Amino acid sequence: MITNISNSNRLSRNEKKERAGQFIAHIAMLVIALAFIVPFLWMLLSSFKTSMEIIKIPPTFIPKKFTFNNYKTIFERLNFLRYFMNSIAVSGAITVFSMFASSIAGFVFAKFKFPAKEVLFIVFLTGLMIPFAVVVIPMYLLVAKFNWTDNYLGIIVPLTVSPFGIPFGTFLMRQFMEGIPMEMVEAARIDGASNFWIYFRVMLPLSTTGLGGVGIFTFLFMYNQLWWPLMVISKQKMRTLPLGIASLTFQQIIRYDMIVTGASIAIVPMMIIFAFAQQRLVKGVTLTGLKM
Repeated sequence: MITNISNSNRLSRNEKKERAGQFIAHIAMLVIALAFIVPFLWMLLSSFKTSMEIIKIPPTFIPKKFTFNNYKTIFERLNFLRYFMNSIAVSGAITVFSMFASSIAGFVFAKFKFPAKEVLFIVFLTGLMIPFAVVVIPMYLLVAKFNWTDNYLGIIVPLTVSPFGIPFGTFLMRQFMEGIPMEMVEAARIDGASNFWIYFRVMLPLSTTGLGGVGIFTFLFMYNQLWWPLMVISKQKMRTLPLGIASLTFQQIIRYDMIVTGASIAIVPMMIIFAFAQQRLVKGVTLTGLKM
């Protein structure tokens, strides 16, 4: 009887410790979440403030008087709709081509046997280890030689082969496709299917989760690119959205109301993509690490 009481007391103590630990963990996560959310809320709310209220000391969190003039001005006078469409076009083109190329390369590295395959894969992935600053000057000279400055090709082609383009996507797709049984590929080959038929009809339908993760990662990274477009774009009509927002800080008078409004517009596509693709993104990342 005494033993049962002592065991129950131990269980109650363990339960209390576990609940206390969970409570502390929840509080810590809440604080971290607020640290990330509050700046975004301040930016969104500031886009509805007047220019004078934004720079007012002490600052206000909620606008004293909501105004939509910032959004009206930024679309009518600063051509932000063109910047937005440029970003969508560039990021979309890079994402589609990277998904196609990296899925084929991942299929080859995962399901084909050829000499020095692992060595070639490591060499292929060295692009992930090379800082972009090392190759930026040769890339710019090559783009200038092809007369691709102030051109969509000048942005799309170099970023597609950059570390977070095809190399990163190939790594994820290879990891994912190695989890697909080799017997399915061999059965298709016995039936006389070509490698391209196997790729389109077997591998791609079974790799949609991994391919979705590659697409989301690639789009978000390319959408936020500033440095490379800044180097190859000089015409105002060719600016991407991050470059258009950054250009507001180059003016003689810095318009903080325009900057926060432009930044608020820029995060809308990323918020929509993450809201609808959150589950696919997490699943794609976790499943790619099952095999090595």
